[in-house]
Amino acid sequence: MLKQLLKIIFIIITIFLVFSFSTYSKVNAASTLDDVLSKGEDFLNAADEDTNTIDEGDLQELSGFISGVLLSIAIGVTIISGVILGIKFVTQSIEDKAKIKESMVPWVIGILISFGAFTIWEIAVNVFQNL
Repeated sequence: MLKQLLKIIFIIITIFLVFSFSTYSKVNAASTLDDVLSKGEDFLNAADEDTNTIDEGDLQELSGFISGVLLSIAIGVTIISGVILGIKFVTQSIEDKAKIKESMVPWVIGILISFGAFTIWEIAVNVFQNL
């Protein structure tokens, strides 16, 4: 039963990944050689200007987005692995339950490390933003 459940979860994740990769079709290609050369010259000339090309608001927005994505991935991995360990624990014999309990120690340590690192990163970002 557990193998069937894992097989179904694997198939669903595979279908989701194939669908999400197949629907991405953004292309940033120039149509002619003159366009490529003019965009290259514009890029080189932009370095000569004294303007700040990095917008701090955009950088903060990108940092927030990355932290949200990483936190979502960490939560998803934690929940999925916890559900798998829980299903194994419920369906196994007494001897196997002891092995599963032993494998939960690295799982808990991984949770502490991942969420601890996220917390430290958020604290560091907030402290250095105020400086």
